[in-house]
Amino acid sequence: MGNGATSIPNLLTSGHRLTNLNIRLLQKSDLESLDDLDIGFQAESLLCWGKIAVRINAQMIHYRETIIQNLQIRNHSINLAVKKRNNTKKRIKKNDKNLSQSHNNLIEAIEEVRQKNHQLDCQKIAKSQDLNDLKYQALKRSLIKTNKERRQLKKYDLQRRYGIPVTPKLVALDNAGWYQKIRLHYFLTKGRNYLADRDTIIAKKLIDQGQGSIFLPDFNRSQFGAIIGTMEVLGIPVLLKDINRKLINTDTDLLEMAKLAINNRQDIKTIMGIGIAKNASPITIIRRFLDKIGYGLTCCGTRTINKKIVLLYQVVTPNDEREKVFQQWLSQDQKIPGTSEPWFETYLLRKSQNKDTSNTTNHIQLSLDFSTE
Repeated sequence: MGNGATSIPNLLTSGHRLTNLNIRLLQKSDLESLDDLDIGFQAESLLCWGKIAVRINAQMIHYRETIIQNLQIRNHSINLAVKKRNNTKKRIKKNDKNLSQSHNNLIEAIEEVRQKNHQLDCQKIAKSQDLNDLKYQALKRSLIKTNKERRQLKKYDLQRRYGIPVTPKLVALDNAGWYQKIRLHYFLTKGRNYLADRDTIIAKKLIDQGQGSIFLPDFNRSQFGAIIGTMEVLGIPVLLKDINRKLINTDTDLLEMAKLAINNRQDIKTIMGIGIAKNASPITIIRRFLDKIGYGLTCCGTRTINKKIVLLYQVVTPNDEREKVFQQWLSQDQKIPGTSEPWFETYLLRKSQNKDTSNTTNHIQLSLDFSTE
């Protein structure tokens, strides 16, 4: 969580630095009310979040030991593999092989069933009845929902989120985290001119909800400006414009990019959530950044340079419908800049309703008179 730090001061300090960076980016967009913004909102909640975050980060470093310890706390029986004596190795070698094969078969069977159930659920969501806005709001407020109603809500959310017909493939992509990746890709490319408007609208929403205050983790997580700026500085958009280029670890521009990324790896970890090793190769770094937008790299051949065989890599363009989605988002942003967020219309409606309620007049002041004559 955060920058992956296991120290509360380190974690909170990096969060404050990112907040200040996001605020500076918003100030360039002439967002008012930032001068009086209270970033110390709910300090006790932030400290509590920090304690939980560093605990989780520490557990992830020792993931295996943490899982075993938690199982032991819950009184599960654990049989750990131990070194076998030489005189028993031959006797149990055949049994181990059979058990291993049976175990692999069981895992494959479970995975096959899981995939079938997931595909079936995606199909049911895609075929669910369409909801209008009124039915959606009523169903959303319902405390008890059937599986059928949950699928209807899911389909409605997908329609608002992507603006294209909901298919089983779209449902599966969304379940795999597709939305966040193509959202970044959109603002890195076609929607770049509307990035500042988008971040400003979301910041205003958070400030309104907090009555002039913000909770730092939520605020930092909502902003894309620092993320897109980092990818631009490292030249990711340039690579996307030339997807036919053959990339080599020894390319001069890639070496410069890798050097810049390694020298700023702590800030990149805070902003992007990407960990970069000190000895990471340019191709490894590029692959990590491309994964953030759903792209990848593939080895496409070899070349001999100075009597050494080097691998060639090429950017892999994903085979999905993101371009259709981008057109929907672009159409919305062109009408009103920064409004391609799926919740924007609902937010405006609620805001106008609250404004109408606050403007009502003819209030009656009630009083009780207990005086006696």
